[in-house]
Amino acid sequence: MKAHLIAALALLPVVHVRAQNNPVWQLRKDPPNCQTAFTIPFTTPKGDRVLSADSRKSTAEWNSCLIIPAGLMKAGKEYTITIDYEVVDRSGPDNYFYVFVRCDRLGIGADQWRRWNDDPGTVGTTKLRVSALQTSDFYIVMGIHRQAAVRIRDMRVEQGNGWVSVPLTGASPSAGAAPPPLPTGAQDFKVDPPKNPTGPVLNLADFGAVADGNAPPAAGPDRNLAAFKAALQKCREVKASKLIVPKGVYRITSGQTIHFDSLQDFVFDGGGATFLFHLIKGGHGMVINHCHRVVMSHFNMDWDWSIDPLASVGRVTKVDSKGAFFEMRFDSAAPLDPKRWLSMNPLDEKLRVPGPGQEFGDFGPKKIDKLDDRTVRVWPNWPVPAKAGQLYLLRHYNYDKMAIILGSNTQLSLQGVNIFSFPGEGFVGGGDMDHVELLRCNITFPPGQRRPITTTADGFHIDQSQGFIRLEGCDFGYMGDDCVNIHDNVHSGVQRVDAHTLIAVNLVPWRCPFTPGDRVEIRNADYSPTGFTGKLTAVTPDYKKSTVTLVFSDPLPAHIVSDAILFNHRYGSNNVIIRNCYFHENRARGVLCNTADWLVEGNRFYHNQHSAMLLIADVGSSWSEGFGARNVIIRNNRFDSSNCIGAGDGAAVSIGADCNGSPTYYPFLSGILFDNNIFQEMTGPAVEAAAFTNLVFRGNQVINKEKAPTIEKMRGAIKVEHGNGVWINNNVWTTQRGIEAPGLYVDPGTTQLIVSGGNRLQ
Repeated sequence: MKAHLIAALALLPVVHVRAQNNPVWQLRKDPPNCQTAFTIPFTTPKGDRVLSADSRKSTAEWNSCLIIPAGLMKAGKEYTITIDYEVVDRSGPDNYFYVFVRCDRLGIGADQWRRWNDDPGTVGTTKLRVSALQTSDFYIVMGIHRQAAVRIRDMRVEQGNGWVSVPLTGASPSAGAAPPPLPTGAQDFKVDPPKNPTGPVLNLADFGAVADGNAPPAAGPDRNLAAFKAALQKCREVKASKLIVPKGVYRITSGQTIHFDSLQDFVFDGGGATFLFHLIKGGHGMVINHCHRVVMSHFNMDWDWSIDPLASVGRVTKVDSKGAFFEMRFDSAAPLDPKRWLSMNPLDEKLRVPGPGQEFGDFGPKKIDKLDDRTVRVWPNWPVPAKAGQLYLLRHYNYDKMAIILGSNTQLSLQGVNIFSFPGEGFVGGGDMDHVELLRCNITFPPGQRRPITTTADGFHIDQSQGFIRLEGCDFGYMGDDCVNIHDNVHSGVQRVDAHTLIAVNLVPWRCPFTPGDRVEIRNADYSPTGFTGKLTAVTPDYKKSTVTLVFSDPLPAHIVSDAILFNHRYGSNNVIIRNCYFHENRARGVLCNTADWLVEGNRFYHNQHSAMLLIADVGSSWSEGFGARNVIIRNNRFDSSNCIGAGDGAAVSIGADCNGSPTYYPFLSGILFDNNIFQEMTGPAVEAAAFTNLVFRGNQVINKEKAPTIEKMRGAIKVEHGNGVWINNNVWTTQRGIEAPGLYVDPGTTQLIVSGGNRLQ
């Protein structure tokens, strides 16, 4: 546990839950009882004897420092590898420490890894939990990626997974401890309706729009887009109260964007019309930007599959024994363009939606041989894990063209808007927007049709805003990625120039925008506070170098770690209400809650391929998701058949924090209440949590009566580590005979204040 985490938790009662295992191997320093490189015995200024691993003079990318030969760990057994360390020097997110187990005979696909990337001076502990090994010839490697230095204070290998079971019934270690103040969640709010009752009402047909969707795209100018441009310009000129559209299917033949810009006190009534696209070029489908008190209602966005399918479904019929090729037969015409083979996701045979198995992508076929109209032989660039007999969804697009972009709008209501399919995300929001709601909006198939996919990426994605977001009565299904992802972009990676100047490095400026006047907080690489928040006086982006120079009015701290995290408090996608929605049968996760002040109630989550909910803070080189989940109420929801692929540990709901690919354990996530939910037929734990304080799980039902297609350990359990304050009260677990009984599993020494009582197992 990090030194500052211990200090942060010192004021709360400490519960000691200890494992009983004796090490099967423990590091000896003089002389080392393992193979070493870049490593020597060393005595610290405090007199402690350690091993000093230092790759700063190495030019190699991978530097193996300690190697424990094969033979120590036995087939079929689980092990926990624990390393106590002190970071001496490390700069940059690509410099980190790692430990893994490997069997050369099985190849790197059988590796099990853990990496960490703490700041210089950090004293901590990391653990690699090794699941049951296939053979006894796995060896252990601890090393350094690129250049850094670390002192190994201790390293040990213990049999078992390191988790200790705390009874769900009977006395708990901290019985009688007062519960924390419960989270309040989101405050209710309303979106103001338009205030222009007497304004003119215009009709899109009067500007030349034609419902031409039943015919092939016509050559020549895009008359429906031209009608939109003329009509919306007139709406702004005459301050129209409404623009209506006669029902029908309207082609946007140019592929260009329908722009609703700078409208106020206005209603767009689509009348059930469908706007049909078929070209990737031209921009996104629709952009709603800088609008105030606007209602967008009753229209559909769709893609013409007869011209350009977004995905295909097929079955692998044969796999070459050496991995050189595989053969695949499709339900429809086989795709022959290698550029359209982006990723293959396993499908559930019965539901024909994302299911158990192994996904793979980025294999760029070198060649595709057509065997018949529906069958091909594919020669990938690397031996992919295609499985003969498995049904797959082959995506042809990912993030190519978004359906509806929501810019810096205020008091915006989308009502009865449907996205049937699109080659990208569905609803995408960002900027200085607040008070935005989606009421009875859907991402689903057109009536009477069944397609392989709806949107090829997320359903609803907010990456910057000023909060007050509501989704109510929505149905999001069959997407190629998460149903809902709401977060604010943060950035990791800085260079201190002088007392007032900082350069944010490896930053795409539009992804994490800064402007003069913004208040920016600097946090350590594990999200712990540095204590500094300052106002920007100047911002200079350099798009060629992917940097932004930030000048602060206040003096910066004298030392800032190279992978410090920047929070721009201009944004805060807080106060989110998600109520009475249905999230189902999609690739990836259901709802990602990465900000503060949430109420998630009355929803149904069904057959999300990964976790139904993810409450996280996460930042990396190519993504950044959130200031962290805090003050969250999750109540009266149903989580059914979650995480069917068994991602991670297969948890239905996962809580934690990551930075640059490494889990962090500062207790950044706080105040999370699960109340009166039903968890049913999950793959692994009902809830797994780390890096948190005050988690309350009360009045819930956890039901496992059927054999899941993928079963992880601790099915239906609560699993916690690196946290303080766990209350598990008055829940009911119903488990069919023959299925392992659930429990509360904790990591000894890192989880404190555990209260359990009033629970029933039946």
